[in-house]
Amino acid sequence: MLTPNHVVITARAVLVLGAVTVAVLTLGPFQGAEQIFGLTDKSAHAIAFGGLTAISFAAFPRMRRADLARAALILGAGIEVAQLFGHRSASVFDWAADAVGVATVYGSSLIESARKMAREHGDLPFTVIAAVDRRQPRTAAKGILTPATQRDGERPTRFADRAAQRFPREPA
Repeated sequence: MLTPNHVVITARAVLVLGAVTVAVLTLGPFQGAEQIFGLTDKSAHAIAFGGLTAISFAAFPRMRRADLARAALILGAGIEVAQLFGHRSASVFDWAADAVGVATVYGSSLIESARKMAREHGDLPFTVIAAVDRRQPRTAAKGILTPATQRDGERPTRFADRAAQRFPREPA
């Protein structure tokens, strides 16, 4: 029986295979190989990094999409820097094409999030939706709150603390 975990595991395998393929094609002696498929260099970059970004969204469903998009951009920049030291030519425009592919997939995922908000909370303003959103923003300044340092009115961050609030012990 197929489960979401099977999809995640398969997506991770495809992501590793795709990342290795992109690295070999961009760093190896295959300059101009995209013309076999009728693509330009820039369109091949956009398609490759858009695909890697989309697969990474499926492979890591608990990670923030913005972090995965940043990782794809860093990978693209790293490949361009590596091309400086090889026999290939590095280009800022290649990295910009990578960014176009990443931005296309990331933008599409934001549209899907907006559709979900419209389905679930279509009659509420965005400020109210943000207030009822259960996800906690990750900021370095906020830090991690433990039960001892937790301020009044804030949700506990540990699963055990949240469970204890939701399901208090029964008196003996």
